Amino acid sequence: MEKTIFFDNAAAVKPYDEALECFAAESRTHYANSEAVNLLAYQARKALDEAAERLSSVLTGSRAHPVIWGNSATELFRIAASFPEFVSSRATALEHPALTANLKKFTAYSRIPVTSEAEPDFSNCTEKAGLCAFFQVQSELGIIQNTEKLFSGANARCLLTDAVQAAGKIPTDKNADIIIISGVKFGSPGGAAMLLAPEGEFTAKLLEHAEKMRKTDYALSRVSVPLMRAMTLAAEIAVSKMSERTKRISGLNTLIRDGVQKFGIVPTLPPGTAVSPYILNLMLPTQEAAVVVRALGQLNIFTAAGSACSAETNTPSPALGAIGIKGKKAFRALRLSFWEENSYEDGKIFLSGLENVLKNY
Repeated sequence: MEKTIFFDNAAAVKPYDEALECFAAESRTHYANSEAVNLLAYQARKALDEAAERLSSVLTGSRAHPVIWGNSATELFRIAASFPEFVSSRATALEHPALTANLKKFTAYSRIPVTSEAEPDFSNCTEKAGLCAFFQVQSELGIIQNTEKLFSGANARCLLTDAVQAAGKIPTDKNADIIIISGVKFGSPGGAAMLLAPEGEFTAKLLEHAEKMRKTDYALSRVSVPLMRAMTLAAEIAVSKMSERTKRISGLNTLIRDGVQKFGIVPTLPPGTAVSPYILNLMLPTQEAAVVVRALGQLNIFTAAGSACSAETNTPSPALGAIGIKGKKAFRALRLSFWEENSYEDGKIFLSGLENVLKNY
């Protein structure tokens, strides 16, 4: 059977076997609704509290961060954006659309411009915003931001880190008032979490807001105790393997980055840009990435386009546009993203498959 090469791990990764086994085992024990008033519900809430302390500890080094549980990062972006005290907000065009869409819906949103090197320009941030949000790792381009440095220029009452592409891969930012993660990015079968600064100005009120959104407005899903326990275990496993895995993935990234040069393919970002080894965005010389993605899929090699094929949409990637890559060129960005099971051999198979696709494009 032809080997499957999965290089679309920024979208979702294969769950750890241990996390799946944890979910099954916890489902046999914690099946009661945690919001009920019976003994099983009390035990479920206690299990969630213990999971919150473990998750906080493995990601921040402190067990003190309160946790708001959710089913997806998008759901939690909505909870943060809809907090009534965040009347205004700021973010760059490089932030994830799920985040900016919610900021635009619930707050007076203003965009922070970025340079071609993806550096935010704070020159117009003269008035204090309610909320300012930054990614730690950009989901399409892999850019790593120094959030501590950015926060100093943000001029906002509350600071949010989108750590969706960072958790379990690089050390998680510890300076934000709000940290949001997604379990499917680091080996959980699902789940998401919002970690709040223990002494944050808005922490108590955000917890109250989340409860209202869950129990009164029905805009936040019921908490699955087995799923959140499985996600916590996945985070612990991912972090424990981080150092060794990152070293190995960096080698794979370099192999591909060097190997595609003979095809006239170069990294999309300028040299010297700080990027995650888990995401490699490449600029094809003439080919549309979506067409190449489909052709590679026929070879059992799964990647992603930096933006959808122009035959399917006339809207190029906002992230590429923000750094000055526009027009037809914006449809030539090919994204590869790596995780646990990807190997050096996978890289060689990809390069061979890519060569075949480009010859027959």
